[in-house]
Amino acid sequence: MSVKSAPGARNRFLICSTMLDPSPGFGFWLDFHLRQAELIMIFLDDPDKRPLFEEVIGERRVLLRVGAGDRQDNSPSAVMRRIMANTQAAVMYATEHGVDWVAAIDTDELLYDESDGAWRQQDHLGQVSFANHEAVPVEQEPENCFAECTLFRVNGRSDFMAYGNGKSAVRASAGVRAGIHEFHDYEGEHHWAVGPVILHYPNSSFDSWVAKFSNHGEFSNYWWDNPSLPIQLQFMLRSRDLVHRAAASGDWTEARAYFQSWIPDDATRARMLEADVLRIYSPVTQLLGSDPQRLKEALLASMAERSE
Repeated sequence: MSVKSAPGARNRFLICSTMLDPSPGFGFWLDFHLRQAELIMIFLDDPDKRPLFEEVIGERRVLLRVGAGDRQDNSPSAVMRRIMANTQAAVMYATEHGVDWVAAIDTDELLYDESDGAWRQQDHLGQVSFANHEAVPVEQEPENCFAECTLFRVNGRSDFMAYGNGKSAVRASAGVRAGIHEFHDYEGEHHWAVGPVILHYPNSSFDSWVAKFSNHGEFSNYWWDNPSLPIQLQFMLRSRDLVHRAAASGDWTEARAYFQSWIPDDATRARMLEADVLRIYSPVTQLLGSDPQRLKEALLASMAERSE
């Protein structure tokens, strides 16, 4: 597949991702990012699922590749190893095919960029990093988390379930080495973007949380099983223990109560919105060209009515 310019593109941009299944929101994920990128490269964690991806992809500008590494181990460290290897392959592809920028965006992330990719015009930059905000889970199982999860914990102002150190895009060159949150040995300066952010949907519902930590298995307390690298994300460790204990006993009471504690009630949400601890982002309205401010006003009005 040749790399063709998307409407309004500034510099050519490739988004890559490592995926196990085409989620219910996969079509939206593709359309949202193809407004920014000339090409999306999907690395299949299960090559047998290629027909499922092809059915959704259709004629979109997407390349499917078999993912790297041992795909039988789904511990967080093993998954990260595969992502880094796949991202490295995407950087090599970009370098060989004249693509300027590469970013690895997971299936539960959106690069929310209202700047029309202005950062890609800065010739002195070699890496651009984006702060991430984290979606507040919803009570029901969403059909499309990108449409139904619109409340986000603001980075640095609230505890997160998952990572808080952002994601990056790199200017492709032969010496670049891929990491999870950043790249190394790139040419040019590093810059933190102002405006564009990563919207992260790590656990959009109770069922998706259970599925994720069931899939991860009873993983080690250490990254890469290295005792000098303890996992600091307490939510991750507690989730592992609660989900596997509940699966063994059949009693989900404690696990459900813990997950529910991460969903603020209406009054708390309203206070957090006013304090800018929570923000509203609506990728659907961005994709459709609507006004997200109207959504915020409507939600605040609804909360006020229910608290009276």
